[in-house]
Amino acid sequence: MSTSKRELNQEILLEIMLQAYQLGVQRKDVDLNMMIHTLTDELKPYFEQQIQQGQHASNRLARVEATG
Repeated sequence: MSTSKRELNQEILLEIMLQAYQLGVQRKDVDLNMMIHTLTDELKPYFEQQIQQGQHASNRLARVEATG
């Protein structure tokens, strides 16, 4: 995997959404949860920094609540 920062643009987002839609249309055993899981897995690399920042903020909030 490349170490360069991935950029999410409209074209990539539409491609990912189309793949999830086609999965749902082609396979009748695919439910909504599977489609959401697929979208989440595909989009995760684009939001890794925000996810890490959210986890850091959550940990900091937990420490504040524990001491307060």
